[in-house]
Amino acid sequence: MIREEFNGKVSEFEEVLQKVASDIASGVLFEKLPPPELLNKTEQYVNRLKDLAARSEELMLILKPEKAHTIKSMCKNFIQTLTTFKDILLQNTPDPLANSRLAFEQLRKALTDGSDILFLMREVRGNPSPLMDAILTFRRASEAKGPIISIKASEEVQPLIKYILSRIDEFRSSLIGLEKKVGEMKQIMRELQEESLKILSGKTPTQPKKVEDENEKGQLSLSNFKAEENGGN
Repeated sequence: MIREEFNGKVSEFEEVLQKVASDIASGVLFEKLPPPELLNKTEQYVNRLKDLAARSEELMLILKPEKAHTIKSMCKNFIQTLTTFKDILLQNTPDPLANSRLAFEQLRKALTDGSDILFLMREVRGNPSPLMDAILTFRRASEAKGPIISIKASEEVQPLIKYILSRIDEFRSSLIGLEKKVGEMKQIMRELQEESLKILSGKTPTQPKKVEDENEKGQLSLSNFKAEENGGN
C-alpha cells in the first residue's frame, strides 16, 4: 500500500512540476504579471506541490530511512520556497511589479529544487531500504492473511536481516560521503537549470550592473522582503 501510494505521488508531482515549467516556457507565466494575476495562475499548482512534497517526505522516510537528513532538508527547502513565493505576492508594496519579479525568482528556484526532489523520489522508489522492503512485504502478506510469496522460510530470512543490521552503520558513513559528492554535483546542475530558466523567461544570464543600480535606488530584494516581514512580526 505504501509503495503504491508513493508511486502515485511521484507521478503526480512530476506532472504538476512539468505543467508549471511548461507555462513559464510558453509565456503563460512571466515576471511582469501583476501579483494578483500571477498568484491566481499559480496558487492551485503551488498548493498541490506543497501537499505532495509533505506527503512524499513521510513516505520516503519510511522507504529509505538512511537518507532521512537529505529527504527532510530538500523537502523543507522546497516547501519554504513555495511559501515565500506566495508571501511576496500577498505583500502590500508601492511597486507591485517589483514583487512579481522577486516572486518569480522564487518560483524558478522551486522548479529547480523540485527537479532535485523528483530525482530523489525516483531513487527511493527504485531502490528502497532492503530491510524496510522486507518489512513491508511481511506486512502486506499479513494484512492479506495469505502466504508470503517472495520470502522463503524464516530461518533463511534471519541471516539476511542480521547482516543488514550489522552493516547499517557502515552504510550510513558511506552514504554521508556519497551524499556530499552528489550534493556538489546537484548544485552545479541547479545553477545550470536556473540559468536556463532565466533565458527562457527572456533574461540574460548575468546582469550585475542593472541589479546594482536597482538596489542603489531602493529596489525590492529578497533580503528586504525578509527584513520587512521580520519587522512586521
